[in-house]
Amino acid sequence: MKTNRIRLGISALFAMASFGLAIAGFTDTMERTEDTGEVDWKACQQRYAHASSQVERVRAAYRACATDNDCVIVDTSTDCGGTCGEVVNRAGVQQMRRLILHLNATVCREHRMMDCPSGAPACLASRPVCAGGACTFAPL
Repeated sequence: MKTNRIRLGISALFAMASFGLAIAGFTDTMERTEDTGEVDWKACQQRYAHASSQVERVRAAYRACATDNDCVIVDTSTDCGGTCGEVVNRAGVQQMRRLILHLNATVCREHRMMDCPSGAPACLASRPVCAGGACTFAPL
């Protein structure tokens, strides 16, 4: 019984030492490849906020509806960041698409050039509905 404990103890020590060496090697690699340039987080945030506010402006202009069939989900992801899309009246789809193209060519182009981070949220499965005269999401 004691022999097994000693073997397991020594094996565990070797495993921990190997893991520690692997982590130390990984950390050294990370330090050498780390970018020394700094990102202007405030400027990045301002560009992202500007793009988001423009998307919200178009969404608000095209939210009126009478039936669920009036509403569609349109992709509103830009090069500044991903989104889960927005629900708008069918009449606003082309306007939203034009806006996204414009934002990608201007504000979000600068965002990319500044090496600003971008990501996309996890999105819940949903469908477009007309609720209270406004297009919105409803869970599936």
